Amino acid sequence: MGKSDISEREKRTSKINTWKPKSSSEIFVDRDGKLFVCYFEKVFPKNAENVMPYDRFIISKASYEAQLDVIIRYINFFINTYDKDMELMTAYLKLKFAIDKQKMYDASAVNGFIDLIYEVMFTPTMVDKIRLMVEENYLDDIESDDDNKKKYQKPEKKHLESLEFTNQHVKVLLAISFGIKILSPVMFHYTRMNAVDIGKDTYTIYKFYERLFVIFGYGSDYNIYNEDGSLFDTDIPKDQVDEHIKAHNLQLVRDGYTNKYYFNLRDLKPDGEDRMVYYSPIVINMYNKLWIYVKAKVLESNASNSPIFAQREVFGVDLFTVVNMFTKRVLISDNMVRLMIM
Repeated sequence: MGKSDISEREKRTSKINTWKPKSSSEIFVDRDGKLFVCYFEKVFPKNAENVMPYDRFIISKASYEAQLDVIIRYINFFINTYDKDMELMTAYLKLKFAIDKQKMYDASAVNGFIDLIYEVMFTPTMVDKIRLMVEENYLDDIESDDDNKKKYQKPEKKHLESLEFTNQHVKVLLAISFGIKILSPVMFHYTRMNAVDIGKDTYTIYKFYERLFVIFGYGSDYNIYNEDGSLFDTDIPKDQVDEHIKAHNLQLVRDGYTNKYYFNLRDLKPDGEDRMVYYSPIVINMYNKLWIYVKAKVLESNASNSPIFAQREVFGVDLFTVVNMFTKRVLISDNMVRLMIM
């Protein structure tokens, strides 16, 4: 890649990182010190007096308070650009009402409240909007051949293949991170109002985020599956699938949070088999990817600090316990919210 190509890529900037509200009418969420504020009265002006008491969410974790400005900017951009039907703001109001008014979910009903969050906030249409936002705003390319990014590629052979990250992996991580950004104000307000322990020795925050890895665990390219669900072909580029969908007017079939496009194999080869198959996005197990990455780092640390790890094992904390703790409590619960689209 020439210098001109690199400099041209460096000039590109995601809209999400340059967007600013043109007026106060475009500001739907804001901060008030440590509080996350939703201006429900802007979305529901006829019921302003009834909805204003639910505007404020308590953020009860310092590391997230430090990220509030970024969270707010991303959410305002998302609403103004991708969510003009106010699906997210409606979800915030429903969940805040359930916490403050109905008080249906106390500390003994954490799992039930998590179910409610995913039912109300992460609908298939919301998930589609988030994926589209990431797809349109992720302009980086970790698979490029400049020196700073060669560590991600196979030819360098510095990492095992299981540790390598592609652009599809990054997009999944960014979608999950945005899911964390929009979910976290609800989670913190709920845990604070119901005295749910979210301390560093618990997995509570991870429990709230766990399903995001399933919801957003799909790549942009596709596999082809037989009607019984068995794999027929792999790694079909998205642009190739898009062309086929358009040329043959393939109909979308929803299956939870993913899409299926059924077609006859003879669409691809006129002399091929006369039977139905379907495209579906590649499944990416991002939690497993992160776990393997952390495991490699822990094993490296163990090699140079074996006495320390030996002492921990005396107290029942072996290497795999350390990997689990770091992946769930540190990497996912504390740090994934910090990811930004570049």
